[in-house]
Amino acid sequence: MKLDEMVNVFSGQIISRVEAKEDVGDTVIEERQVLIPKAIYSGRVTHADLGSVKLKKAVDAERITQKNDIVLKLSTPYDAAYITKDDEGLVVPSFCCVLRVIKAGIDPEFLTAFLNAEYSREKLKAKVAGSTMPMIKISDVKDFDMPDVPLSVQKNLGEAYSLSCQKQDVLRELLSNEQKLIESVLMNAVKEAITHG
Repeated sequence: MKLDEMVNVFSGQIISRVEAKEDVGDTVIEERQVLIPKAIYSGRVTHADLGSVKLKKAVDAERITQKNDIVLKLSTPYDAAYITKDDEGLVVPSFCCVLRVIKAGIDPEFLTAFLNAEYSREKLKAKVAGSTMPMIKISDVKDFDMPDVPLSVQKNLGEAYSLSCQKQDVLRELLSNEQKLIESVLMNAVKEAITHG
């Protein structure tokens, strides 16, 4: 089954078309967070990496994240992020696309897991082989083949994937804290040596 039989696929917003440039007199109607590609990592949205944009006009609703959406990067490494309640209301830029489930029997967390699997990434990579700008097209995303996996299996795998993503987040945080700790100990020793040296 093709992906576009299960989801609506929307292109992201070209930010320059809606961004208010105050230096040329644009009126700012609102400021929103932008889901830049860097903020999509390991199946989730990293809020610390979100961008911000002042808007001169409203962004179309299909280009704003909703719970259970999947946002897919159109450039390598073609990561996908599952959108939770905490991720709603983000502007999706043109380097990404939004997948919004329209067919019953599709679990969005499973779909995110499948799109993030090496198998799927290789298939997407093959679509742009030989091209000078390795960005997949929306038509390639719509034409992507999806396996017919029973919903109960999808839900189990989707939940397992979500739990795995949460564990990876905790482990990344632990690694970051470990790095900060050793750096602090090192710098304290260096300062001590300089002060008494």
